[in-house]
Amino acid sequence: MRRLVLPFLFAAFAVVAPSGVAQDKAKAQKFCPVMTQDEIDPQASESVMFMGVKVYLCCDTCVSRWKRDPAAYADPKLIPGLAGKQLPPRDIQQAYCPVYPDKRVSSKDPSTTYQGVKVYFWNELAKKRFEGDPARYAKAELLPQLPKK
Repeated sequence: MRRLVLPFLFAAFAVVAPSGVAQDKAKAQKFCPVMTQDEIDPQASESVMFMGVKVYLCCDTCVSRWKRDPAAYADPKLIPGLAGKQLPPRDIQQAYCPVYPDKRVSSKDPSTTYQGVKVYFWNELAKKRFEGDPARYAKAELLPQLPKK
């Protein structure tokens, strides 16, 4: 009887395992939550633990930004393992830099005031570019806090 059951169990596991692995890969993180266009490699990328989830980051810069303000970057769209968790709230409405729209911002980043609203930037260079030509970068989809026209 044992000889009949063991092969059946191995066959059953072989059928179930690939679909479970495929589901895990479908939920796997693909992009850095800070520099959102940069793909991550779970084998080589830096990582941090957040709310029981391993979060992969593309570089040391992103690791330090994450550690400085994880709530600013904890987005279930970019980190599927956070889906369904009660995340700490962001302290600003703006999520992306208007000059480098693939980079998320935090309230700890450089800022300026534009049309009476505080606007945050990835770095000082982005802030200077914005200040040089704000009309070019002041897009409603990136700066939802700006007054509606």
